[in-house]
Amino acid sequence: MKSVKIKINAAVIALLLCMLSANLQAQSNSFTFSKKEGNENFKILKLDINSATTENDLASYIADAKKEKVDLSFNNVERDTKGNITSISAVYKTKDNKTETHKEESAIAINSFYFYVTTSEKSNAIEKIGFRLENKKGVEKALFVVNGQEIDNQFNLDMIDPDEIESINVLKNESATAKYGSKGRNGVIEITLK
Repeated sequence: MKSVKIKINAAVIALLLCMLSANLQAQSNSFTFSKKEGNENFKILKLDINSATTENDLASYIADAKKEKVDLSFNNVERDTKGNITSISAVYKTKDNKTETHKEESAIAINSFYFYVTTSEKSNAIEKIGFRLENKKGVEKALFVVNGQEIDNQFNLDMIDPDEIESINVLKNESATAKYGSKGRNGVIEITLK
């Protein structure tokens, strides 16, 4: 088997997560993308908040939400000595006074969560909005196959240099289990190296 350099960039990780997750939950900080349902197009803004989220990230999230006509604020942000968030309260309010608060608190580090808003591109009306805990069944639960060899649970995406990748194939649902059995139930990422 070809040796693998240790390195991968955030764009590759985000792409893999997007392809694996039906609701496009990614581990990047902020995503804006479009989705089509029937004859209607929707713009979706997703903002990820985790223990490593910085003050600058929070400020940019507030500005991103404002562009979607939503007042988003973060209160009671507490950090440990390493700068990781251990407590946070997130609140949104829409122009029609719909509001919700999400609180996370932990002695070690908060659970990752995200804020999302789905806007109709036709009417500019907010269709869906809220906070959700991050889906823990993403990439870390997927089966990785590198050059045809199944990789064990200790595999880390940081182990691959993007320049060494020839192709990536993502299998989900029935196609993953048909090829890999129960090991593929959380998705399969097949990576072919150059």
